[in-house]
Amino acid sequence: MTTATQSKFAAIIGKDKGYVTRLKQAGRLVMVQTSKGERVDVEASQALLAKTADPAHGGQDAKRGKGAEKAAGGTYNDARTRNEMAKAQIAELDLAVQQGKLVDAEEARLFAADLASTFRSAIEALWDRLAPEVVPLHDIESTRAVMAEHGEQVLGDLADKIKKWGEV
Repeated sequence: MTTATQSKFAAIIGKDKGYVTRLKQAGRLVMVQTSKGERVDVEASQALLAKTADPAHGGQDAKRGKGAEKAAGGTYNDARTRNEMAKAQIAELDLAVQQGKLVDAEEARLFAADLASTFRSAIEALWDRLAPEVVPLHDIESTRAVMAEHGEQVLGDLADKIKKWGEV
């Protein structure tokens, strides 16, 4: 195994050091730890570069489509396809958000918590409002009517709150 510094590897492949740095950041170099620090495995890196070369930009991997060995993440074209698909999915999600079909999960969670708190407070207050109105009543139908009226008011207030959130 032959190793080299990034600068020496740049000279070996006829590129500048910045290009080699970008290759390293992209995971297209095989790096090894030696007693002199981190070095480029020259042969393994050259093989990896050949496997992941972009054929549209002068890559020398003409056999790729005819059964050539793929790199761990697939060929350049595979990566390019995955990237384009991801961009399309992001565009679809953005459109759904703009159309109001999709909301932020944290925003929805906070709204649900607020709605539950509002409902709980309304129910807790309901008993205090109902008691004075129901106690003097002597028949079930009148009692039921008063309770239904107050219940409908609580549900209507919640429905209004939900409607206003949907319009925001």
